[in-house]
Amino acid sequence: MSEKHRKFISTVIYWGLILLLCWVGIRYVLLWLLPFLLALGVASIMEPTVCFLREKLRLRRGFISAILSFVLLALLFAVAVSLTAAMLWQVREQSYEALLQSTEETLNDLVDDFGTAVYRSSTDGLDSLSRKVLLTYCFRSCSVPGSALVVNGECLSASARIDPERYLDVHCGSTQSARAYAGGRHFLILGRVTDVWGMDCSVYLAADATYIYSQLWQLSGRFALLALSIGLLGLGAVYWMISRTLRPLSRLSEAAGSIADGNYSQRVPVVSQDEVGTLAGNFNRMALAVETHVDTLREQNERQKLFVGAVTHELKTPLTSLLLNVNTLRNVYLPEEKQEALLTSMDAQLHWLETMVRKLLTLLSMKKNAKIAPVSVPELLTQVRELTRPIMEKYGTSLEITCNGDILPVDKDLMCIALVNLVENSAKASAPGQTIRIQASEMGFTVTDHGRGIPEKDLQRVTDPFYMGDPSRSKANGGFGLGLALVREIAAVHGGTLVLESTLGEGTTARIVIGNQTVTCR
Repeated sequence: MSEKHRKFISTVIYWGLILLLCWVGIRYVLLWLLPFLLALGVASIMEPTVCFLREKLRLRRGFISAILSFVLLALLFAVAVSLTAAMLWQVREQSYEALLQSTEETLNDLVDDFGTAVYRSSTDGLDSLSRKVLLTYCFRSCSVPGSALVVNGECLSASARIDPERYLDVHCGSTQSARAYAGGRHFLILGRVTDVWGMDCSVYLAADATYIYSQLWQLSGRFALLALSIGLLGLGAVYWMISRTLRPLSRLSEAAGSIADGNYSQRVPVVSQDEVGTLAGNFNRMALAVETHVDTLREQNERQKLFVGAVTHELKTPLTSLLLNVNTLRNVYLPEEKQEALLTSMDAQLHWLETMVRKLLTLLSMKKNAKIAPVSVPELLTQVRELTRPIMEKYGTSLEITCNGDILPVDKDLMCIALVNLVENSAKASAPGQTIRIQASEMGFTVTDHGRGIPEKDLQRVTDPFYMGDPSRSKANGGFGLGLALVREIAAVHGGTLVLESTLGEGTTARIVIGNQTVTCR
């Protein structure tokens, strides 16, 4: 065999196999691939609609897809029901057509056999009654089940289960049919008229058609089961898609309920970048803000409780002493010099109480009474210098002021109180001859000394009301533990903070950092 023939045979075999595979694919495989191909086509059609609705309604893609899938499933179910009904109607009509043809053939044979039997019979000399008997005999000799003979309106023979004349009125020369329902069964009735001995003989044949409806019911049940299965699978898929889409919302609801129950640390995972993901992120930020606010309120509440307890404790001792001294003066005879000493002690205690109450009132009412306005920094510092002059003379220290700014929006009186308290604390901690420095800048005020400093263990607590690192030294200097607390609150009123830096034996630096404020410098 030549190379040309081998090549030709190989080509034929190759294309034959290709055609065979194509035929097998179309004949067997395409039926199984058809649902997937249809699903791919539907998905490609739904994609533009999903994108459009997502842009317009601002909903999740999965939720829109689930809703459209449900609508499409409903439409497909309605179309399937309509097509099934049409197909079942077509099957019924085809079944009736086949039954009609077979029954008509049987009827024609019956009429022919009946006519042959009649014309073979002699009727000479027979009266009308005898002829009817003869016709009945001839018909019964060739009749089939379900047949009937009616002569001149009188039924001579009938094996049918129904009265055919009730449903069918036949005319000469034609075969007519009708459908009937009687006794729980369906019938197809055919009738034909033939002339015998000058009489109109109507021959009827009734065929049982109940099996047609039995088959239809079986087919309907199968289609219904198939539609129900597909519908349940489709609804299950849609439910899964919707539940998957709404799961983040359910988590949000549970988290909101948990926060409402007091679990402010509750958060939800952000698993997407769509609208629900944005909502989850905003929810987490809200929860964080709520948690922070609640923690702040709790801290403030605890501080308030401690403050009230400290105030009660600090006021209890001098008030008790004053009451005892008053009771002594009223009930006990004392020499004049002892009375004078007792009155002097009471006067000092009253002045101590007056000073402490004044500071407490300032501490409690400053936020309400604060009046922040542009203030000349040099004038403010000049006032501070005059107010602290007696303090400097008392402790033998000096004050150095540096001003790097001109205008600063503050409450002048409150800021004077804050700076005076810081200078007084520095003077108490400094040795005679040392210098205390005040510096004004764009960020606020700084007070620096070179005194004994503040221990590290006390540095975080010295701004608490009534806290004194060395109570004996503080009380000896007339302290109440309110100075730095007052300064801290004044800084907070101005939107800032009080920053303390201290080293034992080297000194302390206190900065009043004013928040969101600026100094206009020259």
